[in-house]
Amino acid sequence: MRSTLKLAILVTGLATIVAVGLAAQADWRADTEAFRRAREIEIGGPGGWASLVGLHWLEPGAHTIGRGRDNAIVLSAPSAPERLGILTVSNDGATLQLASGVAALVKGRPVTSVQFRPGMADDDALTAGKLKIVLIKRGARLALRVWDEASPTRLAFTGLKWMPIDSAWRVDATFVAHTPAPKMRIANVLGETIEMTNPGYVSFSKAGQEYRLEALLESADAKQLFFMFRDGTTRKTTYGAGRYLYTDLPNNGRVIVDFNRAMNPPCAFTTFATCPLPPASNQLTIPVTAGELDSDHTHASR
Repeated sequence: MRSTLKLAILVTGLATIVAVGLAAQADWRADTEAFRRAREIEIGGPGGWASLVGLHWLEPGAHTIGRGRDNAIVLSAPSAPERLGILTVSNDGATLQLASGVAALVKGRPVTSVQFRPGMADDDALTAGKLKIVLIKRGARLALRVWDEASPTRLAFTGLKWMPIDSAWRVDATFVAHTPAPKMRIANVLGETIEMTNPGYVSFSKAGQEYRLEALLESADAKQLFFMFRDGTTRKTTYGAGRYLYTDLPNNGRVIVDFNRAMNPPCAFTTFATCPLPPASNQLTIPVTAGELDSDHTHASR
């Protein structure tokens, strides 16, 4: 009788463990699917990467700007007015005086002029109908970044393609810190070199082999680790420049690296992005059969 009771307790305990495990697995899968839905909006939404229609490098001075060919800065945005206004560029920013009759907003308020500063938040962007404009800085250069909801690329966007969700590619990795954290020199698609903080690397095992990826921080106050990598699928079924992946910061020396969230860089969707490229150290020899696929599978030319 006593042994029967012990067996029943053991079976009940095992059933509970299995049930908890299945519930956690279901929650993780639902979170992954929600991430992918949000990713669709990040790319194909009104302000997504597929809406990006221009990256205009600026020189100091006053310049007419608009869709008309007689402007000094010609916008390729289908929704841009013939003359948006006059843009006066200094070494550290720019001011746009809007042309008469152009209706524009900043933070929902009508404006007749706007001051642009590098690194401005999306909330500070100038919007004019379907148009959105911010100022960015790359190295010592300033540029206007322009989105248009009517972008042909966005209108042609039919969604993202993903490999099946696979829990085997949700990896519990060891984080090894670099002390002090060095600056890593990273090339971008413009042929420039930028510096990013390299706080450490993650190490994990797959098929009996040890692999590592160097982590980066996108800013001094970053709340996530940033990984750029190439692997055995690159230029075959995934984007030719490699893929990006974000994780939580280390917790007690551990990092969950979920390759099911590996995604294409913005330059997979627009020629107007300034994507950093994976460092040579982040070339994995195995095929990572999880995450986002190349949307058009034309890898050989990339």
